[in-house]
Amino acid sequence: MVATLSTTPSSPPSSFVLELLTDEMSSRSSIATPRKFIFKEPTKQLRRGKACLNCRFHKIKCDGVRPVCGSCMRLPRDEECEYAGGPSRTKELEQRVTRLKARVRELESPELTDSGLHLSNPFYALDTGGLLSMPGSVAHSNSDHPSSSPRSSCDPLLGSPEPSVSIITMLLNNFLPSATQFGFFLHLERFRAAVLLKAHFNDSSRPSPALLNTTYLWGTHLSPVDALRSNETVFLNRALQQVSIEIPSAIHSAQIMHTIQAEVLLSTYFFRRNQLLEAEFHLSGAVSLAQSAGLHQIRSDRVFSSPVVSVLMETEMFLPPARDVIEEGERINGFWAVYCLHRLISITLGNTSKCFGGLDSPRHEVDTPWPQEYEAGLYDSGASGHSTIDFFIHGLSPTSDLNSELTSYTKAVVILHSVTALTHKFNRGIETENAYAAFVNECLIIESLITRFHSSLPSLHVDKSFLDSSSTPPSPSNSRSSRGVTHVLVSCAYMQMQKIFSSCGVHDALERSIGTAKEIIRILGDVNQVGLPHLNPIVGTLCVMACSVFGDELARTEMLGDWNLDNPSQINSNVLRQGLEVGMTTMSILAMDSPLMKYQMSKLQNSYPFIL
Repeated sequence: MVATLSTTPSSPPSSFVLELLTDEMSSRSSIATPRKFIFKEPTKQLRRGKACLNCRFHKIKCDGVRPVCGSCMRLPRDEECEYAGGPSRTKELEQRVTRLKARVRELESPELTDSGLHLSNPFYALDTGGLLSMPGSVAHSNSDHPSSSPRSSCDPLLGSPEPSVSIITMLLNNFLPSATQFGFFLHLERFRAAVLLKAHFNDSSRPSPALLNTTYLWGTHLSPVDALRSNETVFLNRALQQVSIEIPSAIHSAQIMHTIQAEVLLSTYFFRRNQLLEAEFHLSGAVSLAQSAGLHQIRSDRVFSSPVVSVLMETEMFLPPARDVIEEGERINGFWAVYCLHRLISITLGNTSKCFGGLDSPRHEVDTPWPQEYEAGLYDSGASGHSTIDFFIHGLSPTSDLNSELTSYTKAVVILHSVTALTHKFNRGIETENAYAAFVNECLIIESLITRFHSSLPSLHVDKSFLDSSSTPPSPSNSRSSRGVTHVLVSCAYMQMQKIFSSCGVHDALERSIGTAKEIIRILGDVNQVGLPHLNPIVGTLCVMACSVFGDELARTEMLGDWNLDNPSQINSNVLRQGLEVGMTTMSILAMDSPLMKYQMSKLQNSYPFIL
């Protein structure tokens, strides 16, 4: 606060002003030249004060303005502006930071201090009555684990409290019915029972903290309740913190599988939100963990001379034999969940050749058998595996292979990835005649595979019966949305193959490609009509593929004009325009639930500005 003196220039200075002037004169006593004593405005004298240490050392005029004088402001020096008789501003801030850090340590560890102050939980869960309450029913004592170190109940990394049981149940009900669409591979009923188990947050009988928080993240993300969705960022931060802790410390088989599951769900979450860089990052973690644990070699008939070395931890990682067929099924399905997500993200990014490098290495050839539903009991056969993907592509798979919905979905992803890789190879250009002959032969093999595989799929009959999950627990077998996605995956593969044949001059290939694009849009529209709330994020990419068939051909027709109207293979532009409009309408409806699809739709509209 600045004091104001009501004096006039002719009036003598007050004793307070004289004292200030005396201090200034004494501070400049080192200057030999005597100066004439001049009275100045009292207000100016109050503003100036003593010179700073820098100005004293360099013997220059100082205006005394604090905290930084005018000279130090105009000519910055290595030494900060500091005045005698007190600490500098930086030192004051450093001292304040030190005090605050000490206070934080005191509050985080009240058992180590005598203050007796205890913090309450910063996260409040929405109770069923709409009130915010503490989840006391889930947090239990950790006395059964004497090896665990004491932790504060508020530590966001190691001992975060959970929501109440009622809120956890709500979050599970939001997520589990659609969980398989987002890469969930654990046994659903075992997982639900473990989550609701009355045990400590870090108890080994429950899912890992990273997986719990990732599940809660998805439950809030898919929740229709605004109050629950407001906690999405809280659970996201906790999941990211926990998974960064668990990756280098995953040593037990359950913890390894839980960490892989958390990474898959986080990658799919970012994939769905169009944060593809983050999706790649977490997917690479899941791929490294899956390969380090040898999930690609389950039931392999090969002989391995050395154990698998973890890429992340640079240590040997072993998975003990599975306790039962369900645990082995979780490992098999876990690998294929990682594999499918890897392929789908690489297709979306337009990079189908060694997107991350790991899954395409020859030393990591896949021997693991195809995934199956747990309830089918198909893991009891004990059959060994060898070159699972190559045998399937070249028609060498044993006839005993049963195509469940999960198996069909995985094989459809393999087919689409193979066709997309051929499309990229064709677009880059084939230089030699021998290379072209080999390329055509490869296309014919894949086309034959598509035809055989599509004929083996069950008919797609969309109804509303599978949406009622109240009578039976959610599982891949009673969710026909995966069947619809499988049909669209195979149809997109066939459509892309016909586009290649059309570019090579094959008769009627263009008509088959356009007809398949119409069928894809129709299937997606039927799935939307039954009101399915959430779909696999790859649906946006598949819809873009179908719409691009109409858009590319329509753009070519607009460019050629009437020059090629006598060509019998010419498609009516009205048919193409109508197909594109229907596809964009379907995509706009589906995009209401997918930020990724919203971005893809806007990008598609910008690709055909003269058409749409």
